[in-house]
Amino acid sequence: MKRSKKMSRREFVRGTAALGGALAAGALPAGTQPAGAAPASAREAGMPYRTMGNTGLRVSEIGFGGYPIDDPDVILYALDRGINYVDTSNCYRGGASERTIGEALKGRRDRFIVTTKWCPHHVGRPAKKQVFLSQLDASLKRLQTDHVDIVLNHEVGRNSDGHGLERLKNPEILEAFEAARRAGKVRFMGASGHDPDLMDVMHHAVDSGAFSVLLCRYSFLDYPDQDRLIARAAGKGVGFAAMKTLAGAKGADLEKFKDRHVTFRQAALRWVLSNRKVSNLVISINSRKQVDEYAAAADRPLTRADLDILREYAEEFSTQVCRFSGACMEACPEDVRIADILRFSMYYHEYGQENRAVESYARLVASERAAHCLHCSGFCERACAYDLPIRTLLIRAHDTLSDTALAPGPGPREEDPSRGRISEGG
Repeated sequence: MKRSKKMSRREFVRGTAALGGALAAGALPAGTQPAGAAPASAREAGMPYRTMGNTGLRVSEIGFGGYPIDDPDVILYALDRGINYVDTSNCYRGGASERTIGEALKGRRDRFIVTTKWCPHHVGRPAKKQVFLSQLDASLKRLQTDHVDIVLNHEVGRNSDGHGLERLKNPEILEAFEAARRAGKVRFMGASGHDPDLMDVMHHAVDSGAFSVLLCRYSFLDYPDQDRLIARAAGKGVGFAAMKTLAGAKGADLEKFKDRHVTFRQAALRWVLSNRKVSNLVISINSRKQVDEYAAAADRPLTRADLDILREYAEEFSTQVCRFSGACMEACPEDVRIADILRFSMYYHEYGQENRAVESYARLVASERAAHCLHCSGFCERACAYDLPIRTLLIRAHDTLSDTALAPGPGPREEDPSRGRISEGG
């Protein structure tokens, strides 16, 4: 994931525009059309479906990201718009996400494809077979169902779990999945992540044959290694769900994007879906308005108007969006968790998830926070291939996220002996 030479902002924007032009011109295939059975209401809503790798699961192009959801009626509204794929985790808001989704599933379980996640590192638990199984049982209870379709190993990466690639090689994970599968509690297993070692982790997941689904960041501003990973996964029959599709979600509500026939968000989602090798995308939803906006992005080709919006966005914000390349962290003389802090700042400023951001930052140990950055000369900025003003962004993040008045109160903060640090929440 290292770059041989530094790419200027102008070169990056030009490269993005060229790729978008190739997509619009048909050099790469446009989106897929659904095949096979789908609920009548879904077909009427115009939601396309794709098959998730070799799983045989027919998933809506737009997936329901369940982190913020607090109203089951919004999930049912999404179902009426054809959205049948719901993504959650046992660690999302202390289980509140799964409980809300469970209310929506009652009497309708067969109409949904449900994904939850394993993340013992979030609460300082060891990556042991029985821990994985107990987490799944707790998820099933909250979801009010006897099975989920997919379980993902959540946030695999050295920054997130302290292990990265070694975590997927842990035989306890494979044993736990096989036991759960035999018991009828889960059908398929996958992995998710967004750390700098993402490519190594996910290429192993693809090549191992043990993982059927990937959930990774992918947007029109992400590094090109993603395309190679997606193509390789498709060749091996591994499903690929895209997340973090809005490229930082900066400026999505700017006035200059409002008087268009499409919104910035719709343009960004269509860019992702224009890659036919992507199974679907997952985006956080907590309102009917969001359902309407995101669902309208599906079943339509990427257009010149979409590309114009994305180009304007890139020109405005390409030097403000972290690509998680990891080069800055290698250059940092301290232990600052740069990529994670910028992600937490994105949750706060762009996603409107203030408590999640503040709590996540509070779980970092002092040496990993950005307090050091005020007096640093900015080694990170010189290493960044995308010309981000990293030091300024980190200082801003520290000033904002250190306001613990927003934190929801102490959650699980057990010391993780494998890392010598407090496990990261959220």
